[in-house]
Amino acid sequence: MKNEESNKKIALREISKNDLKRVLKNHSLWLSSEKANGQPANLEGYNLRGAILLGANLRSANLKGAYLYGAYLKNANLEQANLAGANLRGANLRWVNLKEADLSGANLTRADLYESHLEEANLIGANLQMSDGLTQQQIDQAQTNKTTRFPDIL
Repeated sequence: MKNEESNKKIALREISKNDLKRVLKNHSLWLSSEKANGQPANLEGYNLRGAILLGANLRSANLKGAYLYGAYLKNANLEQANLAGANLRGANLRWVNLKEADLSGANLTRADLYESHLEEANLIGANLQMSDGLTQQQIDQAQTNKTTRFPDIL
């Protein structure tokens, strides 16, 4: 029984491109109306492999455990987003706002973090090995501990 329950947790949910556009539109409305209209994006556990989210405003969105392998998030706003346990392996996170985002336990292996904003981001338990563009200054501005895995060069 325990194995069946574990398998259910691992299974990613699928979303069509049209449904993803609708979620993004509702989230944008929710943000612009100061949470009076629309609804916050809840993409927890969704398969967003290779999704093109260039410049998307996902501030305060729930992407916990999402599969964002190779996603294109360049210039996106993920401030205060929940990305705990998300798989961002190989994702393009150039110039992304990750201020105060929860990336605890996230896989950022080979992610491109060039000029991304990590001020107060939670990187506890995150895997940043082989990531590109990451600087010591970015790391110093984020929350880390001994469980955070850094690139060998840092």
